[in-house]
Amino acid sequence: KPVLLFCTLFIAGLIYLNYQYGLEHRLVNQINAFLGHFLVYLAAFAIPHFVLLIKRRSQETVSPAFLIGLVAAPIIFAFKVSMDTNITISANEHWNQYWNTIIYWPMRMITMVAILGGCWFIFNRKDNFYGLSAKKFSYTPYVLMLLIMLPLIAAASTQPDFLATYPKMKEIIPLPGEATPNWFYRLLFQLSYGSDFFSVEILFRGFLIVGFIKWVGKDAIVPMACFYCTIHFGKPLGECISSYFGGLLLGIVAFNTRSIYGGLLVHLGIAWLMELGGHLGNILQR
Repeated sequence: KPVLLFCTLFIAGLIYLNYQYGLEHRLVNQINAFLGHFLVYLAAFAIPHFVLLIKRRSQETVSPAFLIGLVAAPIIFAFKVSMDTNITISANEHWNQYWNTIIYWPMRMITMVAILGGCWFIFNRKDNFYGLSAKKFSYTPYVLMLLIMLPLIAAASTQPDFLATYPKMKEIIPLPGEATPNWFYRLLFQLSYGSDFFSVEILFRGFLIVGFIKWVGKDAIVPMACFYCTIHFGKPLGECISSYFGGLLLGIVAFNTRSIYGGLLVHLGIAWLMELGGHLGNILQR
């Protein structure tokens, strides 16, 4: 409980520094995108782990593999968010913008999964690939979680900062004139957007929970939630704060089931409900 309290106050302090003084934005602009994000992620992830390490007062030697993983995780995600995938796909500027938006998330997902494949081979190859197991998976509790989230998303869909961010679909609107049938190109965008949540789940609930269990057991949950919260810097404040508590919940689920499928179902469901909420909210504001 003292560690949970400390970590909650710690992440609250980081949120305050970020939204009051632009912590992440300043680091990214004053250094560069990769190092700026890496420093924020490393602080959010490593400090809670070291506090837990001190709290355990364990005499056993800390695994070198654990220390490598501790640094590798922030590096992987900082690399993901700072990747430049803007390439010339079409001579038509409108189509070029559309296709670059479509490949933005899948390219990052493929890169991250490939890197995690190397981590799995080195550290965890005797286990399933970071939570891609359905042995203890039952969809019922996750559907209930989504139902609980419905009124919260509906309430958020009335807020200006939420509507300024969502729906993400507006990134490709208006579609190129030749984009027919219209629904196909919108669906393609949503599938591309959804692929990002697989990469997030495989890292945070897969690598940082299922993969770290062998080194720190249940102590993997709170540091992951702190790290997970910082990747929401730049999102609406309410979404950022709730991501910490959501990270704790999804971490507990992944720890007990050794599976990321439940978290993936909830994450995708919330993401697409927020898309719908943002779409309807913007219509009602007109």
